[in-house]
This record gives sequence, C-alpha cells and structure tokens, in this order.
Amino acid sequence: MSSNFHGSALRPSRSTAWAVCILARRAAAKSGVGAAPRAGMTRTPARIGPTVLALAIMLASTASASAQYSVAQVQPLSFGYLTQGVTEIIPYTDSFRRGVVSINGAGQAWIRLVLPTTLTSVNAATIPLQFVLGDVAVQETGKAAAAFDPTTSTRVNLDRGTAFVFIGGRAIPAIDQRSGLYSATMTIIVSLTKF
Repeated sequence: MSSNFHGSALRPSRSTAWAVCILARRAAAKSGVGAAPRAGMTRTPARIGPTVLALAIMLASTASASAQYSVAQVQPLSFGYLTQGVTEIIPYTDSFRRGVVSINGAGQAWIRLVLPTTLTSVNAATIPLQFVLGDVAVQETGKAAAAFDPTTSTRVNLDRGTAFVFIGGRAIPAIDQRSGLYSATMTIIVSLTKF
C-alpha cells in the first residue's frame, strides 16, 4: 500500500468491510490570502488546500461471497488545491487524480457506490460534491472503460481477471470558502446479486 494511506480489514460475521483512511499533509496557509481587499485593491481567490475523498470499501454479501471477492483501493480521488468560487472537475480518465479501486474474484459481481454530497473540514466547513453520469467508470480485463450512472449498480465479469472502478467527480467551493483540509468517505458495495 502507498505511504499516504493505510487500510485495515474488518471481518464481521456475515460480510467483510475494508475501511481505508486517507492521510494528507498541507503547508500552512499564506497569511492574507482570501482576506478582504484594502481600498483600491482587488480580491485574489484563495487556494483552499488539498482535498481528498477517502474510499471506504465494503463487500456486502454472505460469508461465502466474502471469500469470493477481494477489493482494494489503488488510488484516492484527490481534488488537490481548490480555488474559491471555481468548480474543480476530475474526469474518470484523469490518471493522476481519479480514484481507483480494484476488484478481484470469480464470476459475476454487482457494484454500487454510495457517494458523499460534501467534503468536510475539521472545522465543519463543507464543500458540495457532485457525481453525474460519466464521472464513474468500470473496466474489466480486456475491455475499454465504460461509464455508468453512479446512482445505480452495475455488473462486472471477474472471470477474466481484475476489474477496476475509476472515480471522478466535481467539487464546488463557494466564493468565500474557508481554507483548510477537506475530506469525505465513499462506500463501494460488491454483491453476488443485483441490488
């Protein structure tokens, strides 16, 4: 696993869940950035600080299915430094900032994402998030990535090998957004049956 996050496996009696925590570091904010302008000066948008979307990966199924699938975070979705009032869009094709999750196993599996609506700072400030059709895709071994509606489940065939889920999205900071480190958690559920 990468040095910027760690994971721990939990094994409840009927399902297996992997919770992955993302740790990010931020340089101290420059003083005066985003402050009210003096007479005759214009306001410069502040950089908010790095933002990351942690992925909590959940395998929801019977105990036998828990042994059938393996789910791991490869890369967190990272919006990076945001600018006040400027929407940041990360397409699922952005190999440096998109979130990536791998799914291994055998047979057919259904995947569903439970997406957050906001990023939150330690001071309880929030940045709205938006995920629309085309922001999330799944790629089976030997096939091109195919976008799907992130509000519904989609089926993958794991008999060919590893499937990858690529996660993009949109962060929408306010014009007066407070500086800070923002994060959120997303849950990915893998099941034997459609849900």
